[in-house]
Amino acid sequence: MLRRSFRLQDRGYYTEEGTPSVCYREVVHRIFRKRTSCGRVHHNVNSIEHYTSGRTTGTLPTLTSATGTQAIRRNMGIRTTSSFYACGFLGLLLLAFGIIHYTHMHMEMRDVQQKVQSLRRQMNMFLPLANTMPNFALESQGARVLHQLSSDTYWPQEDIGIVWDRIFCWWYSSKVQRQVIQGHSLLRPGECWPFSGDRGHLFISLSHPVSITHVTLSHITKSQSPYGHIASAPREFSIYGMRTTDEEGTYLGTLVYDQDGAADQTFELPNPDKGVFRYVKLQIENNWGNIDNTCLYSFKVHGKLPSNSTVT
Repeated sequence: MLRRSFRLQDRGYYTEEGTPSVCYREVVHRIFRKRTSCGRVHHNVNSIEHYTSGRTTGTLPTLTSATGTQAIRRNMGIRTTSSFYACGFLGLLLLAFGIIHYTHMHMEMRDVQQKVQSLRRQMNMFLPLANTMPNFALESQGARVLHQLSSDTYWPQEDIGIVWDRIFCWWYSSKVQRQVIQGHSLLRPGECWPFSGDRGHLFISLSHPVSITHVTLSHITKSQSPYGHIASAPREFSIYGMRTTDEEGTYLGTLVYDQDGAADQTFELPNPDKGVFRYVKLQIENNWGNIDNTCLYSFKVHGKLPSNSTVT
């Protein structure tokens, strides 16, 4: 006796004989999977016949290998385009970073140059005036002392009878006279040219023919002197300009060295523009009290080259 479902029997599922009014059969088919060389899975579906009530429903579509190749090529094209855009974006970022870095460095360099120029201006404010002008009485530039036209060097020994003493006196005189135009920035006590008495002169051949505007006379200060005074320092002195060694010279002015002032004292000539001179005569009129000798440490001549001269 067949077992029946009361629910289905109420719905008329069974016939009068007690058999089901609907009958079907399920047929199971296997689907084979094939892995290609690119790692993608394609389904190779054979013809599947679905039977319902003894009737064939049809055949399922099959995925061909040509369709898979097109899909692979399409995906590869997408990847290539994405890589191109990524490289382009990275290049733009690097270019922008380089421009920003260059601009920043350029601004920093400009700031540094401005600071250096400002420091130079500040340093020039504290430099002696003589260091801001050319010196045409500088031995290293071609100037020289004409010993035969200058005053004799102070020599404590009164009797110079021996030939050796005379030779040494001449060598010493030449050496100390040259110190006056060697442009030493550091003055040491005793390293000067002394001449006898309080009146004398120094004759200098300048490095270039020049129109003289300023002169600088230097001597150690009182604080540098072991005696606490500088009685041998020049007091009043006069400047003469000459074109040749034979002429008397053109008077350019008389100036006064301050014994209580700085070591390097620069003076503007009261009578400039008197012409262009090749030689200068420094005439010491008196000193600050020493009757035996006067000392010259350094002397500088400042001015302007003529417009038609050739500067080397």
